[in-house]
Amino acid sequence: MILRQSSSNAPSNAARATNVTRATRSGAAAGFSLLEMLIAIAILGVVTGAVFEQISTMQKKSQSEAMKLDLSQQSREFLDQTVRDLHMAGYPKSAMYANMPDNTDNRVAAGLVAVSPASILMEGDVNSEGQVYSVKIVYVPVDPADAACPCLRRFAVPKTPGNPLAQPTATNYTETTQVLPPGIGPGLSGEDLFAFYDMNGNPVDVTAGADISTSGGQATIASIKTIKINLSLVTNLRDPASGGLMRTSMSATARLNQ
Repeated sequence: MILRQSSSNAPSNAARATNVTRATRSGAAAGFSLLEMLIAIAILGVVTGAVFEQISTMQKKSQSEAMKLDLSQQSREFLDQTVRDLHMAGYPKSAMYANMPDNTDNRVAAGLVAVSPASILMEGDVNSEGQVYSVKIVYVPVDPADAACPCLRRFAVPKTPGNPLAQPTATNYTETTQVLPPGIGPGLSGEDLFAFYDMNGNPVDVTAGADISTSGGQATIASIKTIKINLSLVTNLRDPASGGLMRTSMSATARLNQ
């Protein structure tokens, strides 16, 4: 008896070769060529660089906004304090006492004592506690011991009996830093720190300063009914958006009750 193998169960050599060729091609298609790898790495580098650039920009913007907020808070605190002080200037008055003491009495507030475009000396019950204080607010352009200047300083000391112009100087003070120098000209804020107006809104000229030591100074100070405070702060940190130094400017107006 002769046994024959079915051709359907035994693949031919040609079929095996075809299967090997297909497998080889399938394996080759699953990998990447060197050129494809280089292109992929280049694209990944571009995308990663763009992502990190956006992160850096966001960090700078966040730092910028934090600095602007700090400048705004400093400005607001100074303006609010100064307006409160000015509202209390001249209180309590001599007329509130039966014996009508003069302004050398430590119970009497002399109100505005000396003024200039960059400073104010005044007296008043600024803490609303029945104690008259001598308050000086002054712009300090430079202080070798304080790198934060140009700055603004507020001194407040309880009034002692005597001349309002010769009150003791407080050893402690509050300070507003990073002040852009006030005035008109290159590198200045463009406005005086303090501007003074009479009852009709007309400017009162105190360019040379005025105080109560002379009749002329007394008349000038008596004519002042409104004070405008102009404050500009600037840092050495540049704004990522504009490229300029970050700056904030605020102003406030105080009407005097003296």
